[in-house]
Amino acid sequence: MQSILACGAMVLSISGCNDNDSNSYLVTIGGSVKGLSGSVTLLNNERDSEVLSADGTFTFSTGQGESSAYAVTVLVQPAGQTCTVTNGSGTVAGANVTDVLVVCAASTFTLGGTVSGLSGTVVLQRAGGEALSISSNGDFAFPTPVGEGSTYAVSVKTQPASGNCTVAKGSGDVSSASVTSIAVTCVADAFTTGGTISGLIGTLVLQDNGADTQTISTDGVFTFPTPVKQGKAYAVTVLTQPTDQTCSVGNATGTMGTTKVTNVALVCSTNTFRVGGTVSGLLGNLVVQDNGGDALTVSANGKFVFATPVAQGSRYAVTIQTQPGTQTCTVADGTGTLGVANVLSVTVACATNAYAVGGAVTGLSGIVTLLDNGGDALPVIANGSFTFPTPVAEGSTYAVTVQTQPATQTCTVTDGSGTTGGANTTDVNVTCATNNTTLSVSGTATIPVNVGSGTLTVTNTGSSTAANVAATLPSGWTAVTQDASNCVAIAANGGTCTLSFTSTAPYVAQGNISITGDNITSPPVTALAFTVGGYLVFSVDSLSSASVIDTTDLTFDHWGNPVTTGAQSPTDGASNTTTISSTSGIGASAAVDCNDSTSGGAAVGTWYLPAICQLGAAGQFVGCSTGLANIDTNLVQLGFGGFLTGLYNPRHWSSTEYSPIPTNAALAETFLAGDSTQHEYGKQLGSSVRCVRSIAY
Repeated sequence: MQSILACGAMVLSISGCNDNDSNSYLVTIGGSVKGLSGSVTLLNNERDSEVLSADGTFTFSTGQGESSAYAVTVLVQPAGQTCTVTNGSGTVAGANVTDVLVVCAASTFTLGGTVSGLSGTVVLQRAGGEALSISSNGDFAFPTPVGEGSTYAVSVKTQPASGNCTVAKGSGDVSSASVTSIAVTCVADAFTTGGTISGLIGTLVLQDNGADTQTISTDGVFTFPTPVKQGKAYAVTVLTQPTDQTCSVGNATGTMGTTKVTNVALVCSTNTFRVGGTVSGLLGNLVVQDNGGDALTVSANGKFVFATPVAQGSRYAVTIQTQPGTQTCTVADGTGTLGVANVLSVTVACATNAYAVGGAVTGLSGIVTLLDNGGDALPVIANGSFTFPTPVAEGSTYAVTVQTQPATQTCTVTDGSGTTGGANTTDVNVTCATNNTTLSVSGTATIPVNVGSGTLTVTNTGSSTAANVAATLPSGWTAVTQDASNCVAIAANGGTCTLSFTSTAPYVAQGNISITGDNITSPPVTALAFTVGGYLVFSVDSLSSASVIDTTDLTFDHWGNPVTTGAQSPTDGASNTTTISSTSGIGASAAVDCNDSTSGGAAVGTWYLPAICQLGAAGQFVGCSTGLANIDTNLVQLGFGGFLTGLYNPRHWSSTEYSPIPTNAALAETFLAGDSTQHEYGKQLGSSVRCVRSIAY
């Protein structure tokens, strides 16, 4: 008993009291993390890893046995930090290890480099304001460290008294080590050359002594980066002038003294050129202007030039300010942008006084093109006033006619001719009326799903061209694509076109689909149905299946022998057909015929005899529910399926027994145009049989 208690008391310090289970008691290795910002990966004994992302306690997932060694190290440091481990190693001694301490702090590095050629004292400054005074060549470093990942920029704050220093590799990003690559190069008894720029618009490129290039885009102070030795010459020149300007240099050359040069002066001004041209046909005095001003009076034919020049790159616009007393002068080539030379190509042509001819258009739908005196074509696209662009000389005649009629209209002109007096003509009236026409459509059409297309032939039965003819499809038929490109214009008096339809999904057939266009009166209507696999769709059952009927009736047959089958569902023909086909003694019959049909290559059992409410609509003998998809409403009454022709075709068996006398009677549908009926009928009497099936698309 004492040995058992001893074993229990020593459970944490002994691997196990059972020699056959030496790993039954394990301890965990862990501790805490402080100052962490990011993610650190720890490793125990170089195999057990733990990823930490926040301060707090941690424990390695793998335990260790008594007297085993542990060693916690950092495998991956967090970005921008360095983590150190305290109490990270030891030997397991009977209890969980919880005193491993991981302390993380930001990684910082020094910022520095080397100075060469220094004579005197230079003061460096880094972005943020810290300054460092250096009086000897060699290595240097700013006293304040910078964090890993930070950006630095070092420049010269104060030059030596008798020299000039430049900084190379002075900016960048601090990675994971101190920066020692900044190079400060000084030249004794050398100074910079600079000055000021005024009037600059654009970009100017300067040079000092033909080499030291400086690109400048704003007015103000500039300084060349390369110093010039005391006693040596400097020469500032313009390498590239700004666009549309010329810059001149003052105080451009000299000999470098004991201080930097700051008096080089550049003045930039915009290039200007003259605008002018020629006048012809002038009788009297003409006043022209440029850009709404700078008026110039011209009294004779020949050349003219405006007094005020125009800046290079600016716009010019020559217009007439005052016409001659009895003339109208027009300007050609009067606008543009001034380049690098004078513009002398403006022409002003003067003629005897002329007046505008115009009026009003009413009833227009489309575009009518009008002519004045057989020319001066004017397209008019909207009702309202119009004016021909070319005026007519006083005393001359005008004659307004229609050159091109709108596509579906005829426009007539009244008060369209006369003699121009001393004012504009504004009373020409153009009245437009639509050339309406009528259409007929060739019966109905079916649209195959995912193969081929369905077509309708449209005939223009009127005396005017029909425009933009198309079928008005139900808004829900989103999978249907109509091609009406053949029906943009249909010739009058019997012209035809074809509307084509394709679809990626079936829909229930629709009637009263109108065929109309821009100028159609009394649009005809038609019906469109869908086929899947060549069979007419009477119901869309899901996003991937539809119910279809066979293309023709099966052999004229009886419903079956006088036995009760229990097939009495008014809506589930497939279930009824299965029940009938499995009833003993039913014999060859309508439902069995459908069940055994392999029409279209289908397997036996695919086709079935429809139930009575799949054949007929609500409001008939059986009282089918409103809204059920049925062959009568969705096909027969729209003219599809061929049910209304032939000696026996109108009466068709359903698979629904007549429940009051199920042994002897079943329900049938007699299809009649506008008035189909349902009724009970003796099972051994003959009726037409049309099978249906579900089909995928």
